[in-house]
Amino acid sequence: MNDAANVLCFTGMLLFLLGLLNGFAIPKLRSPRMGLAAHLTAVQCGTFLIAVGLLWPRLAFSLMWSGVLAHALWASLYVLWLALLLAAAFGAGSSFQIAGQGMTASAPKQGLVNALLAISTLVCTAAVVAVLILWRWRA
Repeated sequence: MNDAANVLCFTGMLLFLLGLLNGFAIPKLRSPRMGLAAHLTAVQCGTFLIAVGLLWPRLAFSLMWSGVLAHALWASLYVLWLALLLAAAFGAGSSFQIAGQGMTASAPKQGLVNALLAISTLVCTAAVVAVLILWRWRA
């Protein structure tokens, strides 16, 4: 396995563990529904990172692209989990129609959650699209 694949597998296992630990905090959070969303997101994203890490050597990207895309993927998924965990802790639910129903937080806290969600979503989507395009060009 190459360095990027190792990074993806390690960060995936760590995010999976953080998601499991997040599960213990669900009852203590201001918004337990958002806490459950953060828990499930971390566990699922950790599993995704492990799967992508195991697949990564077969994609045969250049060293530069491999590192950039791998770091963009894991970092964006950590930021996504953090945004959901902060939303649960703050009770910042105005952006979430179901899980955040009835919860409100101060404008700065809600703004932070919204910014982190937007950044992580855009970076992760761009990285996945780039992986698919580069993989397709190689094929």
